Amino acid sequence: MRNRSRTIIAGIGLMAILLPVSATTAATPTTVVVLPGDIATNNTGAAAGKWLFYNDETDTIDASLGSFVMGPGSPPAGVGSAQISVTGTQRRNLATYRFSGTPLASITTLRFSTYNPSAGNGGSANRSGYLHFNVDFNGSDTWQRRLVFVPSQNGTVIQDQWQEWDAIAAGSAQWVFSGATWPVTLQPGATLKTWSQILADYPAARIRVTDSFLGVRVGEPYAYGYTENIDRFRFGTASAETTFDFEPQIGPPAAKGDCRQGGWAVFNTPTFTSQGDCIQFVNTGR
Repeated sequence: MRNRSRTIIAGIGLMAILLPVSATTAATPTTVVVLPGDIATNNTGAAAGKWLFYNDETDTIDASLGSFVMGPGSPPAGVGSAQISVTGTQRRNLATYRFSGTPLASITTLRFSTYNPSAGNGGSANRSGYLHFNVDFNGSDTWQRRLVFVPSQNGTVIQDQWQEWDAIAAGSAQWVFSGATWPVTLQPGATLKTWSQILADYPAARIRVTDSFLGVRVGEPYAYGYTENIDRFRFGTASAETTFDFEPQIGPPAAKGDCRQGGWAVFNTPTFTSQGDCIQFVNTGR
């Protein structure tokens, strides 16, 4: 497991968008559709809060490391998903820096969905993309490695179907630490701790500010190829909850027939409010 991410975005803490508020405030759910053109290709895009594909071997942003595809099967949001394939020692991520400085105690929703196809995967059927992020246990904003949520340590990975993983699970979700030992308690880093235990042991813990990497990683030093699909990433606090829906570009329509029989509702480049709206676009280009 790669334990280090270089600080590629200075001062990203200034863009933290989710702040702790009273637990009595109801979250307002929103959905953000992420298309291929929305993926960051450099540090500027990452600093703006875009999602990106990240190479943990070279600590670089590289949009060619993943793709957006239809399916597989029936994705939990929309009609498509993000897909990453790795082999050997490759370690690739679908990641973002947008949650900079968020206190762990204020996070109420932290979920993601994965699909592990059996075709072409030569290794263990229990492998799955896993969630990890740069953690600041004590508010010092120094490099303190990552907290890691591994699906197989929290349930059974079933190939050829979508599964949603709850990385909080009312406090019972289990995490490991990428360092040799957990801070303060000095337990081995591989010791599983529940989310509730982490909050109790480290009440000031937060997602790191100046290197606020958070992502779903596909890949370890495996001897066989491995593919993972990722969709419906959900992050929320008491004040706001956002679902990120990863979709391939669909459109624009080329002919009026593409708009009929509900076809207008499928397009996301651009989107339409009705069949007539779609046909007007075919006729006029706007």
